[in-house]
Amino acid sequence: MPPARQPGQAQRVVIVSLMKSGTHLLQELMVALGYKMYGAGVRLRPEILPVLDEATRWRIARLAYDKHALGELETAGPEEFAEATDRAWDALGWSWHIRLAQPLVTWYSREMVDSGFIEQVHRRTVGSDFADTPAGVCWVVNQFDIRQLDGHFLREWSQTGEPKIIFNYRDPRDVLLSMVNFLSDRTGKGFSNYNDFLVFSRILKSKASLEEQLAYALTDPSFPAQRDLAHMIWLLNHPDVCKTSFEELVGPRGGGTAKAQAGALNRVFEFLGVTGTGPDDVSGGLFNPDVFSFYRGQIGGWREAFTPELERLAEDRLGDLLRLYGYQRAAS
Repeated sequence: MPPARQPGQAQRVVIVSLMKSGTHLLQELMVALGYKMYGAGVRLRPEILPVLDEATRWRIARLAYDKHALGELETAGPEEFAEATDRAWDALGWSWHIRLAQPLVTWYSREMVDSGFIEQVHRRTVGSDFADTPAGVCWVVNQFDIRQLDGHFLREWSQTGEPKIIFNYRDPRDVLLSMVNFLSDRTGKGFSNYNDFLVFSRILKSKASLEEQLAYALTDPSFPAQRDLAHMIWLLNHPDVCKTSFEELVGPRGGGTAKAQAGALNRVFEFLGVTGTGPDDVSGGLFNPDVFSFYRGQIGGWREAFTPELERLAEDRLGDLLRLYGYQRAAS
């Protein structure tokens, strides 16, 4: 039986986790806590997708369809109703990705976002609350630039404290190394269907060595994840955001410690209102080498890959971020 959420546990959660910062660790945790998963930042297996009851399907239908279409749904058979409401939920999900400023046009295409049913539902629901999305769902996004987020969402969150937001990060040097390995297909599992990834993968594969690849990634500000940590410093400082890091969550199997992992897990439990569950109940399932994007999953891998010249380049490009996120002390 899948785990069930507990009474009093947060209904809706948004995880903001930079690509290659250990998103899979939080995904495994949230599934263990009874949440279903949704978002552009995770590999969605059928068993972890949201399951919508009839009342939720009708609520979504009323957001997405006009009166005529709703009238037809009143007399629709079970299969037709399920198909129509699945379509509405899918479009509502994409609408929220737009409102949360995910780069869908770059990842996929402008045609998908600006035409057809998704565009229609987006126009209908653009003033709706996040509380109108299904309960029991954890959304995952890879970036959260406050200058681009929907103001309606920010007001709702500021006034109600919902959804609960968890911000997960990692040493920027390890993020960069992991992204280079991923886009160079060193995982052996491909690297996603994002269109911009095709471009950067081609560039990386044209380089003669890992050193050249890393030097390029450090000097191109458009390289994936290069600037996103700078845009999310506000999350690091906000008192109503729960902060976690790869280095804490990965535990002993990834070069961390059981103590740091337990501390991070207890912090998440308290934040989400989870009771009766301890770190030992979930920690064993977090480190999953079978996930799509997994390569080595270790802390400090950059130390083996970075030459002295790359270290100097990283300090020049990432020094302020390393200090702000606690990965390097400020010079005395």
